[in-house]
Amino acid sequence: MVNEYPDYIDANVWAAELKKRVPQLDFRLWPGVGNKGDIDIVLIDKGAGAGFFDGMTGLRAVLYLGAGVDGIDLQSFPRSVALIRLATREQASEVAQYIVLRVLCQQRHVAEYMNQQARKIWNPIAPRKVSETKTVVLGAGRIGGWAAKLFAELGYDTAVRSRHPKTLPGIQNYFGRAQLADALTGRDYVICSLPLTDDTRGILNSGAFGNMKRGAYLVNVARGAHVNEADLIRALDEDQLSGACLDVFQQEPLEASSPLWNHPKVTITPHVASFWVDSGIDQAADLCGQVARGEPLSNRIDLELGY
Repeated sequence: MVNEYPDYIDANVWAAELKKRVPQLDFRLWPGVGNKGDIDIVLIDKGAGAGFFDGMTGLRAVLYLGAGVDGIDLQSFPRSVALIRLATREQASEVAQYIVLRVLCQQRHVAEYMNQQARKIWNPIAPRKVSETKTVVLGAGRIGGWAAKLFAELGYDTAVRSRHPKTLPGIQNYFGRAQLADALTGRDYVICSLPLTDDTRGILNSGAFGNMKRGAYLVNVARGAHVNEADLIRALDEDQLSGACLDVFQQEPLEASSPLWNHPKVTITPHVASFWVDSGIDQAADLCGQVARGEPLSNRIDLELGY
């Protein structure tokens, strides 16, 4: 097992818990793995660059311990090996909750009321009617599609933008790069839950911000590389965007020198939209069992699409 950020995934905890669930598993922690040719399955969080898998002649599957696989160099990844990601219902639920929470905090003026309480001010603020509030979720997979359904059920005018056409009852669908501008136009809230691919990297830039409704609010729970941070700060400073909630960043942990920390219109959380350790370990154990038994693998990544 390889992991770069022990504050997110403690490899020793995972090793102990996986051993309990799969006693026959010979679980080795990187870099002390011995003969690389003995390895059947790699569980990895970050750091698999070019050449990492060299010498793993018996490798059958790589399980990436996250919602996406952008930490893997897909160009050099061996095509004969299955690449799998974790995808638990608990994980998707937690991220969908986070998305709805951040929108509702804006919609119901939570920050303003906290400020008023500190100053002992009693001043009711009427929220915008949900029927007159437009949201768009970029990415209509397990997480984005679920969040969009929740918004629609709450009465929001809801849309999604996906790579391919989607059919979601009561939700408008935009698809393809050509329809991105139309998807953003007139929306009060823009939520990014896209996979990170060559097509989506940097997709939220000055052009995209310019297409958004003036005063729109951005929520990003996908990957920091989706957002051009300099363009975002400019859009906030020029009041093109009213604010942004960011759970992910181009550099993590976010550097202390980043101007995002002190920006009055930015809410920062440290990549915590989902905590999925227990369910993740359970699913990892199940996937290891699938590999060992030669069964069809769940959550397999299409190496050409990148998700």
